Amino acid sequence: MINVRNLKKSYQISDDRYQVLNDINLDVSKGEFVSIMGPSGSGKSTLLNILGGLDTPDSGEVLINNINIDSLNDKKKTLFRRENIGFIFQNYQLLHNMTVEENISMPMHADKINKNIIEKQVKDIIDAVGLKGKEKNFPSQLSGGQQQRVSIARALIMNPVLILADEPTGNLDRKTGTEVLKLLSNLHRNNHLTILMVTHDIYAASYSDRIILLKDGHVEMDVKHEKEGENVDLITNILEKLNS
Repeated sequence: MINVRNLKKSYQISDDRYQVLNDINLDVSKGEFVSIMGPSGSGKSTLLNILGGLDTPDSGEVLINNINIDSLNDKKKTLFRRENIGFIFQNYQLLHNMTVEENISMPMHADKINKNIIEKQVKDIIDAVGLKGKEKNFPSQLSGGQQQRVSIARALIMNPVLILADEPTGNLDRKTGTEVLKLLSNLHRNNHLTILMVTHDIYAASYSDRIILLKDGHVEMDVKHEKEGENVDLITNILEKLNS
């Protein structure tokens, strides 16, 4: 479903140029839940942004369902993102002057979908993420975990083929973060969603079934894992090797 070939990305900062991604190659199959880990500055978020078409590589290509997203013009790329990719961010990125249902339905209104269809799908997704009764609330009236559930619902509302999550539990306490991880895991399992999640948290990564570790812009390791909550010691050992 996702094919990354010879991906390179660098940034100019003052007089220096920093190579963030250096010849990245990886494949992700439909229905995988993949965590992207690595030390600070290893290129995790940059890779996620390129996969989502929010940033462009210096060279190489990204194919999603055999479509090279960087070959699309800005209008087509925006449409492709809206129809195929759902984004979940650490800081939720909700509009604070909109209610829960208004935040969730934004992508559908952008596509001018029938009002009755919007109302039904928003109701269904609100029920699915455990926000029933919060439809008319504003983000300021919600806890951090509830705001992240709104973000997840908004990411799912267009039935995307891919979810990209950047530190989705980074602003949450352990209990609330676990609830969000279990929600993502259940959605992945029940709806066969493909999820790529950037995280620095070993516990969060244990909910995925594959972990890609980046170091110095390279794929250092690519390991499969058996069940959520297991192999934390294995991941810890791998991270210690990366930081050695």
